[in-house]
Amino acid sequence: MIKKTGLFILSIMSLVILIFVGKASILPGPTDLSSINRPDNSDELGYSVAENLAKAIRFKTISVSYDVPYAQVAFEGFHKFLEDTYPNVHSTLKREVVGPASLLYHWKADQQLEKRPIAFLAHMDVVPVEGGTESGWSYPAFDGEIKDGFVWGRGSSDNKMSVITLMESVERLIKAGFKPSRDIYFAFGHDEEIGGRQGAKAIVDLLEQRGIELDWTLDEGSGIADGIIAGLQVPVALISLAEKGSVTLKLTATSSGGHSSTPAPDTAISIVGRAVGTLAENQYPLEMTDAVREMLQTLVPEYPYSQKVVLANLWVFEALVTEQIGESRVMAASLRTTTAPTIFHAGTKSNILPQKAEAYVNFRIHPRDSVMGVLERAKAVINDPRVTVTTEGGDVGSEPTKQSSFTSDGFAEIKASIGAVFGEVPVVPSLTVAGTDSKHYARIAENTYRFNPYFITSDDLKRVHGTDERISIGNLAVSVRFYEDIIKRSAS
Repeated sequence: MIKKTGLFILSIMSLVILIFVGKASILPGPTDLSSINRPDNSDELGYSVAENLAKAIRFKTISVSYDVPYAQVAFEGFHKFLEDTYPNVHSTLKREVVGPASLLYHWKADQQLEKRPIAFLAHMDVVPVEGGTESGWSYPAFDGEIKDGFVWGRGSSDNKMSVITLMESVERLIKAGFKPSRDIYFAFGHDEEIGGRQGAKAIVDLLEQRGIELDWTLDEGSGIADGIIAGLQVPVALISLAEKGSVTLKLTATSSGGHSSTPAPDTAISIVGRAVGTLAENQYPLEMTDAVREMLQTLVPEYPYSQKVVLANLWVFEALVTEQIGESRVMAASLRTTTAPTIFHAGTKSNILPQKAEAYVNFRIHPRDSVMGVLERAKAVINDPRVTVTTEGGDVGSEPTKQSSFTSDGFAEIKASIGAVFGEVPVVPSLTVAGTDSKHYARIAENTYRFNPYFITSDDLKRVHGTDERISIGNLAVSVRFYEDIIKRSAS
């Protein structure tokens, strides 16, 4: 009897192993890297676009905060520049200035089909250069230099390049005689870098008042990750389906203070410090999502055989895979609400016990969570009545967006245009861990997607909002061709 039981167990184990190996064995091989169309810096189109982007960078359309007046002269100059540079766009499309300085263009359908409008989003504002870092730039941040195959300067990748490449594509399409079969909107915000409350939100309010319901929108937020995803040589096109919310919590504690020679067992600093440490030690759990699961299933063929066996059998190994990919900071941010202590204020002199200590902790909120849920969880995790937990300055934060569909016509059209321009690049759904203007469009658009049509490396990521921001001439050319393709594909 024991022998029969052992044989039965062995047979079951053999069958399971055969299933594991079999599922991995029938998968196709990895993508042929020669089938991918990489940007070419000798592309003539790229140079003409680069000249216009360089001019655009020279307008200092800087967003600082809502407490600082917007750069009116710079924005008005930039608006005039767009009008002069793209005459066909401005003679064919209707343009409106919305809020202080945002732009809304409407390309009306030539023969309206039974299709809802679509919208392409970008923003004209840029972040300032951090004081004291100016000397670290290879070329001054607002000179718009074209050197070594790149356009250098603030906004070159975030996000004036999208404004310029969209305008270039529409100008070229109009010259070629293209007329859309559905209404298309182009919405360029002026305050995305500080939340979009006066720009994107005002545009959405206006469209909502007019009864406009969008099929889908396409904004910044992801791109073609080149050498970023661990273990993969092949570039991967990430189409983001949603973006995280954000809230900053303020932790405050008070104590009697006094001389440092006779301290109490706990001071205001130790109380708040312990609370911050407790939050950092009790991170949100890593949880697999449908989008990440779909991404992994799509990318299985690109991995070595041993990893294929695991990824092809997520029904068994999902918990293990979740833990392993969570070791990457980028992937972990896609699987959880993140907790990041960012500011600490306390004390004025080394021999004085401070009477008050404050710390600020920023949370980037996963679509499964909420601002109020983050606040209540933080209070419960800290579990110390001496610590007051509030939102910073009474700010209610921003909720995460809903997840858009990766089976919709819009997703399929974006994917098809990626294939047409970039070749056999794997296309997968993803999550934007930062904020974009797209969050405001969720109430009037069935789906909101985020994809920058260019290759981006780990080095490029460091430059966004940092020193030596730049974009390659080849990337500018393929971005224009992508927008031309997606406009024709979705509105012919």
